[in-house]
Amino acid sequence: MNKTQCKTVAVLLATYNGLQWLPAQVDSILNQGDVNILLFISDDMSTDGTWAWLQDLAIKNSRVILLPRKDKLGRAGLNFFRLLLDADLSDADFIAYSDQDDIWELDKLSRHVNLAIAGGYDGVSSNVTAFWPDTSKAKIIKSQPQRSLDYLFESAGPGCTFLMTPWLAKELVRLLNDFSLQAKDIALHDWFTYAVCRASGRQWFIDSASTVRYRQHSANELGANKGLQAIVSRLRKISNGWYRSEVLKILNVCIAISNQTHFFLLRRALTDTRRIRSRVALLSYIPMARRKFFDRITLALAIVLGVF
Repeated sequence: MNKTQCKTVAVLLATYNGLQWLPAQVDSILNQGDVNILLFISDDMSTDGTWAWLQDLAIKNSRVILLPRKDKLGRAGLNFFRLLLDADLSDADFIAYSDQDDIWELDKLSRHVNLAIAGGYDGVSSNVTAFWPDTSKAKIIKSQPQRSLDYLFESAGPGCTFLMTPWLAKELVRLLNDFSLQAKDIALHDWFTYAVCRASGRQWFIDSASTVRYRQHSANELGANKGLQAIVSRLRKISNGWYRSEVLKILNVCIAISNQTHFFLLRRALTDTRRIRSRVALLSYIPMARRKFFDRITLALAIVLGVF
């Protein structure tokens, strides 16, 4: 991309007690090639010196816009919703999410901007490379072929890889401001973003390249979903009702966007108290659900066993 063709990308960075990781992440954002950067930051009442570091950063760099601190939000999803609602995105050609503890490849944004423009996509995401303190690493694949209704059951990958158009950002803001939908109750901002795009009939592209080094540590709100511990955590979220509840929240937002028959039939199955009948109905959605074959099998077993 020529410098004269550089697009402006507004990066939305949510922080909380991330001082030990922020310098590397911010450097990787501000040094992105062939794009103009506006970095909006919302801090969720950090207590480790993050706020002072961010204040100094904003004074020294005019591309950094630090939003005033508000009441404690308590989770990253709400912090990203706050960024969408409060950041001035009027000068942005594209909008991206950023976590506080990753490292972006320096062509991440230019690559995804080019993909979005070439394909007419309203959303782009990618695979990531997870890395651990012991220097081990693993590529996390999220670019399996999309299913017709996968967005009702999962995100397009980690939100730290997401790039979206102003249209999609404005649609998210509209839905967040519709208090009857209770969209702010949705736990995961990335899943919400992907669902809104797909339910609206817009196109999303999942890039097979890894564009983010995805840091793994004990304070991760969500991790790489690798290994036995991650499998146990996922099964716990299914069995305790969290996952079913989040699917229903996503579904209610999608129904407000489009009155597709699938949406209403799935909601009926999710809320049907006649468990055998609802299980049979839910099983019919498995082929349209998650992108990975293993995940579809896991969800089918959870439904059959009555733990979903």
